[in-house]
Amino acid sequence: MKRFCLALLLGIVSLASWGRGLRVAFVGDPQVDNEEELGYARRSVYREIGARRDLSLAVFLGDLVNDDVRLLVPTRKILDSLRCPWTCVPGNHDRDMYGRKKGRPRDMASYSRIIGAPDTTFMLRGVRFVMMDDVRKGSNDYEGGFRDDQKAWLRNVLESTPQKTLVVISVHIPFNEFHAKDSLESILSVHPKLLLMCGHTHTAARHTMVLPGGLRVEEVLAGAACGSWWRGEKDYHGIPLATMNCGAPRGYYLADFRKGGYSLRYKVIGRSPESQATAWRMDSTRLVVNLFGGSADGVMKVRIPGARGWTVLERSPEPAPEEYVMHSYNNTLPGKRRSRHPSYIPMLMRPSPHVWTCDFSDNPGLLKALLASDGKELEINYSDPSMKVKTSPVIVPFPAYDAIKRKKMQHY
Repeated sequence: MKRFCLALLLGIVSLASWGRGLRVAFVGDPQVDNEEELGYARRSVYREIGARRDLSLAVFLGDLVNDDVRLLVPTRKILDSLRCPWTCVPGNHDRDMYGRKKGRPRDMASYSRIIGAPDTTFMLRGVRFVMMDDVRKGSNDYEGGFRDDQKAWLRNVLESTPQKTLVVISVHIPFNEFHAKDSLESILSVHPKLLLMCGHTHTAARHTMVLPGGLRVEEVLAGAACGSWWRGEKDYHGIPLATMNCGAPRGYYLADFRKGGYSLRYKVIGRSPESQATAWRMDSTRLVVNLFGGSADGVMKVRIPGARGWTVLERSPEPAPEEYVMHSYNNTLPGKRRSRHPSYIPMLMRPSPHVWTCDFSDNPGLLKALLASDGKELEINYSDPSMKVKTSPVIVPFPAYDAIKRKKMQHY
């Protein structure tokens, strides 16, 4: 019945959307732990998705809840209230836990009954969508991977799909974290047009997998709607900022599908579509840009206020400035057990996959313009094969911790 309803809704959307493109929201990890966090999700990501009139489908990439499957029922009611059709894959935290009942492993009894089948596929506006459960029991409770019967099913789906048709495979755990990937890569290689979407990591990132035969496939880590697990200072809506360890705010990806291809954009929850980057003046001579959801093969050009022409920035494997800000803020929290404070965000200080920089110490003219640009807008022109961004964030001098604290970090 649930599959029939989804197919009926998708058919209605397909007819209503005939003649125009297909826009899909890919949302990772709402991961609510209790009623309070369900309220955060309801008032932020679910409200935003539900209010959009441009979506043909919303795909949720697992971990709707955080081990408490009783929250699946109210979550299902919220999902059913969305304006657009929705579908979901299960995450490692969407499974039943049986506590002290030894010998009974976690399973998806509640998920399958309340949300639906873990593996399914459908066509929508010329795009093949494949939804799969890739959480299997491993040596450390779970691991990423498919069972043999799932692999056989996936191979059959790919082989029976026309070669010119784009196939979007959605899972929870990223493919690059799978155990024993060789057999899966061989299966994926049978189809030339693939896009892989996943959640789980609570980071927004994109990279290219090279499969046997040289096939290049983009894998998108969609970030988390809960960010860093609903932690951190609250904004003026009473929602925790929960900045992720890549320095990106809570958000999701929008994908536009046209003529057998696709384009991507990262959408920050609760902000305007233009809010796609931050710009920082660091060390007096360096400009650092954090472009949310950018790719390793992206090209970024900027125009500094008061300067002529465009300057090309280089991608840099360093933590995002937001990580330094949150790390400094964590150190101001009281007590020896500050990590338990609700405003504490666990920052791992790892290199962000979407930071670009330039040092102007050897260019006096641009350095002078940079030093005079605090509080002014930086013009950014970014492009990669799947994403194009034009935006103008305000340049913030770093460290800006005191100013950010006074504003309770509502804008970062």
